[in-house]
Amino acid sequence: MKTDCVQKAKNAPPSSAAPGVRTRLSARRAGQAVLWCALLCALALHPQAAMEAARTACRQWATGVMPALFPFLVLSQMLANAVGGSTMAVPAAMLAGSPAGARLLALGGGANAQRKAALCATASPLFLLGTLEGGVPMIAAHWLGAAVSYGFVCLLTPKDSDKGALPAAPPAALAKIIAGGADAMLSVCGCMVFFSVLTALAEALHPLAPPAGAALAALLEMAGGCARIASLPLAPIQRGALLCAAASFGGLSVFWQNMPYLRAAGVNICLQFAAKLVHAFAAYAIYLLLCSVFLPA
Repeated sequence: MKTDCVQKAKNAPPSSAAPGVRTRLSARRAGQAVLWCALLCALALHPQAAMEAARTACRQWATGVMPALFPFLVLSQMLANAVGGSTMAVPAAMLAGSPAGARLLALGGGANAQRKAALCATASPLFLLGTLEGGVPMIAAHWLGAAVSYGFVCLLTPKDSDKGALPAAPPAALAKIIAGGADAMLSVCGCMVFFSVLTALAEALHPLAPPAGAALAALLEMAGGCARIASLPLAPIQRGALLCAAASFGGLSVFWQNMPYLRAAGVNICLQFAAKLVHAFAAYAIYLLLCSVFLPA
């Protein structure tokens, strides 16, 4: 009799043991369904604004983002292959920019992925120097801000041992790296279009003043947000500091692009989001400090 009871308990469906979990999941799915329905309705009400935002995002991707990211993505992974994935993951990722840096972190393996992610999820130097024309102060502030973010994560996480660390992926051929980079670039374009359309719909439903609109755009999509910040009537140093902060945070679009790679590397996404906020504030302050010291008015 006792054996039969145990067997029945084992054969019982697992969902019957956790009604509270089922209720929470149902509420979450219902909330998501309401959100997506609301966005579809907004899209139907403002199709022209959404299409213009999508076209603008594609132009920014083709003229500013893809030329800045793709060469660094391919060359940095070739460098990591030549020297060793785990050895060169962080410096190669800092040269590659996002999402290439997060991708290199996942491929490189090794311990302390949470700490490394604070350094790897950065903007491409070519984007900072070429597209934003930020010069040495901007790239220095961006990388120093990443170091501050790294210190923030180190305070909150213990150092991992190499035991149990994810192994590095085997080196890939150049053709495979180029093909993977092209796929990543298409993903970047898709994320830029999606979050740019969200920004346009939000502003169509509730028009915002230019500074608030630029802040919303930077929160959702970095390239579009930087373009909006650059158009604001600000002093050059203040504009540069805001551009540096926006590029350091990366926007939800870049964060979304990095997320699959960071999860594969075992990174806590909530802590990584907090680290990106620290990165943005630190880069803003460091840029102002560097300009006040080396570029006095």
